Amino acid sequence: MLKTHQDRNQLQMLSLDTAVDKNSIVRVIDVFVDLLDLKEIGFIVKGQIKNGAPAFHAADLLKLYYYGYSNRVRSSRRLDREATTNLEAIWLIKGCRPGYKTIANFRKDNPKALKKVFRIYNRFLLGQGLFDTECVGIDGSKFQGQNSTKNNYNEKKVTQHLNHIEKQTQHYLKEMDRLDEVETETEIELEQRIELSEKLNHLQKRKDKYVDLDQKVKAARADGHTQVSTTDPDARALPKRMNVVQVGYNVVIAADLKNKLITNFKVANQLDTYLLADVAKDARVVLQKKKDEKLTVLADKGFDTGSELKACAENDITTIVAVKKRLSNKKNKAFAKNKFYYDEEKNEYRCPENEALKTNGTWYQKKAYGQHRAEYKFQRYTCSLNICRACPHKIDCVGQSNLDKSKGRIIERSNFESYIEENTERYKLNKELYRNRQAIVEHQFGIIKRQWGFDYTLLKTKKKVEAEFAIIFTCYNLRRSVSILGIPELIERLKAAFVFVNVLLQAILKKSKPSFSIIKNNHFTFSKN
Repeated sequence: MLKTHQDRNQLQMLSLDTAVDKNSIVRVIDVFVDLLDLKEIGFIVKGQIKNGAPAFHAADLLKLYYYGYSNRVRSSRRLDREATTNLEAIWLIKGCRPGYKTIANFRKDNPKALKKVFRIYNRFLLGQGLFDTECVGIDGSKFQGQNSTKNNYNEKKVTQHLNHIEKQTQHYLKEMDRLDEVETETEIELEQRIELSEKLNHLQKRKDKYVDLDQKVKAARADGHTQVSTTDPDARALPKRMNVVQVGYNVVIAADLKNKLITNFKVANQLDTYLLADVAKDARVVLQKKKDEKLTVLADKGFDTGSELKACAENDITTIVAVKKRLSNKKNKAFAKNKFYYDEEKNEYRCPENEALKTNGTWYQKKAYGQHRAEYKFQRYTCSLNICRACPHKIDCVGQSNLDKSKGRIIERSNFESYIEENTERYKLNKELYRNRQAIVEHQFGIIKRQWGFDYTLLKTKKKVEAEFAIIFTCYNLRRSVSILGIPELIERLKAAFVFVNVLLQAILKKSKPSFSIIKNNHFTFSKN
């Protein structure tokens, strides 16, 4: 027997609230956004349009975005459709029907406020004891930007285009010269001349374009950049894997050891090399670490940079960063730099044959090399030429070319070397803890890129891309905290924390503007400016 269908024309008494599951994440989103003072946070709250309908409330648009991103929908046109066809979305924004342009503009117009909401929710999580305040993992992942590889240029690429245009131009000019030699020009030759003139005009326009790009690339190089992107000016070509290059952004996150919640993030258009310290220091701020309180940071070898390890050490951050292979020009690895022992008291190196390499105490400067190496200082440690010439390993250690130049073995030691050595030692002693890094901080990107399909950005410029990732990471932490606490418990805790804020806020606002501080034991605290 077939199941009986319901009559579509039958009138029904229906409440929207009964159509939405009690354990749906929309209920958490609804409570959380309603508890926020969006005007105080900095959202653009628009009023009545002249001779038109009232503007949509910022809360409704923010709810729609959190609902959409939590359900893998982020296109403004698709969100427009969800607002009219999806029962949960209709319930969430109480039947409002914002157009796709209104939805898109809200995201573009509120980048700072969206980042603030991410931080506010994280302060709430900290107050609930959901963050591990002792250890975080840090990792980065590349995201495709709104700029094709074709519209990304460096000096080499521009030069190739200009050379190609020059060759074509010379070829067409020779053809024009050939036609000029003809005494009586036929109709076919006249058409050829017109066609060649059009091609030369087109080439001139292309040449003007690439000459302009060449000037922009040179101007960018003066500011320390090597690329120019014409669609999204902040996007950069970054190596993704092997020889694959992707024009976009490198998004670096920090996540706590206990619940794998995202504490903070940074959107950059450079490699991981010089990003560790900034992200680690931000994590300290989010976790409310006091001076002299240590924070342990786990990161892969892409972050193993001496200057970054030094900056971390100076800010009470203990690094356990995987050690990258540092280049050695020695074929025999027994005589690589790491096989030489450094005596800190005497400030000298000892070679495998226990001979001393000493320094004259002078600090030299190593120039920067693009984004791959910043400028740094180093000292040279040298061994006596006579000792090296008498050594049975002189060819493997010193090399014939250096011996011919009357040079003994030379080792360079940067001003960051001691921090690199300390980190290397910690890494060797804490391999069990380091093995947790992948579980702490890599699966977030797996969920966001593979499960949610957010492996590219929708917005242009770094400022707006940061706003989009603030939405993505807020949604991730919302979903993660639902998994940890459950929806009823999370809603109860949100209300307990934020109700206290609203009462306190109104009292303080009468006297002076408060500055947001922290939540502890379900309560926020404020300090006066």
